[in-house]
Amino acid sequence: MKRSVLKNSKAKASTGTVAESPLLALDATVAQALPLARFPIGKVDKVDVSLPEGYHEPSLKYVERDARHGSLQTAMTYTTVPNPFNCANFSSEPVSECFFFPGSKEVLMNLPNYPQPLVRPKTTSFRMIDVPGKGKGLFSTRALKAGDLILTERPLLVCARAVVILRPPNFSDAQYSQYSLDHLEKVTEIAVGRMRPEAKAAFIALANCHMEDGSGPLFGVVRTNGLSLGGLRPGVRGEMGTYNATCKDISRLNHSCFPNTASRFDMASFSYSLYAVRDIADGEELTYQYTAVGVPAAERKKALAPYGFVCTCTACTDAATSDARRSNIAAFNANLIEARASDEFLGKLLVKCRAQLELVEQEGLESLRIYWILLRALMDVHIWRGQAKDASAYAGKLNKMPTSSRITMNSSTPTDTRNTKRGEKSIAVSLKRTGRTALISCFILFAMYTSEYCNYCSISV
Repeated sequence: MKRSVLKNSKAKASTGTVAESPLLALDATVAQALPLARFPIGKVDKVDVSLPEGYHEPSLKYVERDARHGSLQTAMTYTTVPNPFNCANFSSEPVSECFFFPGSKEVLMNLPNYPQPLVRPKTTSFRMIDVPGKGKGLFSTRALKAGDLILTERPLLVCARAVVILRPPNFSDAQYSQYSLDHLEKVTEIAVGRMRPEAKAAFIALANCHMEDGSGPLFGVVRTNGLSLGGLRPGVRGEMGTYNATCKDISRLNHSCFPNTASRFDMASFSYSLYAVRDIADGEELTYQYTAVGVPAAERKKALAPYGFVCTCTACTDAATSDARRSNIAAFNANLIEARASDEFLGKLLVKCRAQLELVEQEGLESLRIYWILLRALMDVHIWRGQAKDASAYAGKLNKMPTSSRITMNSSTPTDTRNTKRGEKSIAVSLKRTGRTALISCFILFAMYTSEYCNYCSISV
């Protein structure tokens, strides 16, 4: 019997386990060796998926188990995160319904002091309104600074991004695709059925761009709104090592090729946090990237096709100008900034990094990793050249950023302005008192007061 991997471009005192189903919890090593089949997009003609005569399909069996137990190694598991046994305020705490491979639940259970409480902003910073031609969107309700925390939320649903499903004999590719979509709708229905009423209503209300390609109404929502979430299957690469997370609020963000927000996922609290990547005006729409934004406009257009819209931002309408800039940014050797060389070299590096930083800001690509690399580089170069004022300026700016990919600590708290001031003061004092031999310790001291905002997430198509 043929098998292949299907790619999916969510108050319980129990864990539900799918004990038998056409959907298999194969060993990851075996699953990764199978061919990858992709679901269709756009309008697809209906096909007959009647099973061949004499073929006995495994029935979907659902078994309730104690939520304090781990996974069955041969079955997929439905579970609520966090569960009633490790959450003191379970009835009032937001939770996620999850459909896990074996071992993923243990990743969470083995985290120290899990689960951590959600860290929410002190005031609400957004509202959802109707947007002509876009459906709904989120807009700021106050002026936001780069690095400000906008919202924190646990996903409504977390489910497998790629699964293995038995292929009935003699099924064509089209039949197998529809057969798989039908089964994934069934398993998604179980997960959604476990949700609290308000969470279920929020999930069903989300956009669905897959209403004509054979997807069911629930699985279509997953395909439309899923964020790519890793880290729950250690050692498993690619699609099989990744989950889809569907959120209530982040899923409402509309796309932009120069987004003004970025998200990070914190495993300890099992939550996403959304941050401003640059200053945002009161009343401005909050935007997110649905696909890679550093690639040419033609590639972005193709990647956005499943969402059923054509982007009309300036980066797409003036593609010639924007593509040239983004090509320049992509070609820049970011690893160059790690070098420690002569004053002459550092001077040239300073000029190059400033030019690239200006280019990135012109394109509105502060959400890209290279932006944080450049800020770090400019701070670093000024430190090495003994220029305390300039170094402190970039240090303060870097500390406000939501994704610092080089200076990292295990912290899930929002940016603390007190930390920025202490970091800036440490740099200035060290530069006044010492020579270059002490500048490394000065940089380390600043790192001690810098929060980690990594685990950048992109939307799955």
